[in-house]
Amino acid sequence: MADRTAVHRVKRYRAAQKAERGISRVEVQVPSLASDDVKALSAKLRSAFKHAAAAASKVDFVLGTLNAPRPRRIDGKTLVHCLTTFKIETRWFPHVEALFDEVSIEAIHDLVLARIVDFEDLYRAARAWRVTDGRNVPWIKEMADLSLARSAA
Repeated sequence: MADRTAVHRVKRYRAAQKAERGISRVEVQVPSLASDDVKALSAKLRSAFKHAAAAASKVDFVLGTLNAPRPRRIDGKTLVHCLTTFKIETRWFPHVEALFDEVSIEAIHDLVLARIVDFEDLYRAARAWRVTDGRNVPWIKEMADLSLARSAA
């Protein structure tokens, strides 16, 4: 941009996005065939975070179970991040393990119906975090196989 004022405005806008809304701008170079895949993943993650904010009461109910006996508290955004990405952060392992073992099936189903995650994401997360022996994992696997996690709306 030739206009220095416009450059400063764009920089301030991006800084405000990052600071206030937790948005980071990322430039990725991928093969042309993979560009649509990267865009789809980005849209899926944005949607998950948006739906988690909208369904705060359901997320808070699950977080109450996950955080109760643990000294470190996990928040909703971190939980969604743990369930939707492949990056394993060992400090959150007890929380993720508790999700698959201690949280009720109804509460997990509420997260799916709120479109925060789907059963395929949950089963993928269980395998990635190596908690496939959790009490709820067989049910999640069955639901992922059947693809019954569609909202009636």
